[in-house]
Amino acid sequence: MIADAVRLVETGRYRSPYSLILVDEFQDISEPRANLIKALKQQKAFSKVFAVGDDWQSIYRFAGSDITIFTRFEANFGTSWQGRLEQTYRCNQLIAETAAKFVQRNPEQIKKSVRSTRPAVSRSIRVIPIDDQRDKPDFAVACQRLLERLDAALGTIADRWRGEKRGKLKVLVLWRYNVLDPFEGRPPSFANIEVTGLSFHRAKGLEADYTVLLDVSEGNYGVPSRIEDDELLNLVIPRPETFAYAEERRLFYVALTRASRGVYMLTNRRQPSRYIHELCEIAGDEVRFETIEGAELSQCPACLVGQLVERRNKDGSMFRGCNQFPDCKHTEPTSVVRRR
Repeated sequence: MIADAVRLVETGRYRSPYSLILVDEFQDISEPRANLIKALKQQKAFSKVFAVGDDWQSIYRFAGSDITIFTRFEANFGTSWQGRLEQTYRCNQLIAETAAKFVQRNPEQIKKSVRSTRPAVSRSIRVIPIDDQRDKPDFAVACQRLLERLDAALGTIADRWRGEKRGKLKVLVLWRYNVLDPFEGRPPSFANIEVTGLSFHRAKGLEADYTVLLDVSEGNYGVPSRIEDDELLNLVIPRPETFAYAEERRLFYVALTRASRGVYMLTNRRQPSRYIHELCEIAGDEVRFETIEGAELSQCPACLVGQLVERRNKDGSMFRGCNQFPDCKHTEPTSVVRRR
């Protein structure tokens, strides 16, 4: 249909009356749609294109979206003026700053500064390592326990947030693939929180007070996903970007920035995602590692994603070592106390 429309405009069978073409969500533009915009612009003298979008949230390559049409706007549409909307009303300043630095590690993303109307909430980025159960952590059980804990904790301070318009706080539970849905389409009910479960993709444009990200771990179905595009699909969609897992990085950015108050990341204790390591590099002590019950964990200062646990030498003496051994061989005496 779009290709037919382009031909109608190019052959003059359709005459455009429009001098100003507005395009929203421009980061999702595909080549056929861009061709239609170009045809309309070229047909009518002095017409202009006004496009609004965020290249950091371009996550639909599988549907034909080509981010280079956005990032190389002038090459596609001619000389332009670029305005910047750098204020966010969604996540707090800590999450906004951390997520912005994370997504801009890809040098191809347009550089921007982000200011939030919400002040930073200290340590509002939290990582909860989950133990293996028969080679795979049970994220459904862990998610339920976390939601119960969050509901109970918010109930004790309800006088601080509950008002006529705030009967419950919103919680988004998000996952990379729908096979991880812990609710099987029916989220549980709680006294103080309203829970919604969605995939990372479907959460785009939404916001909540808290988010829970499931299985932020390494692996084929983890974060970033290692599943390669089908070879036949690659014949009809834009070429992959040169930066490793470029779209997966943007997808994680989308998931990370849905929360205004705090984000909880559940990860496989043995295979934490490389993205958690990067967040620790960026935000340092503002990333808190804790148990599902909320007790703080001792973070490894070497690999950043492991936890220090007590071990015993052959002579019976005790020491603390990283639970990511042998990938991380950091050790220290049991007398060392780290304050975070």
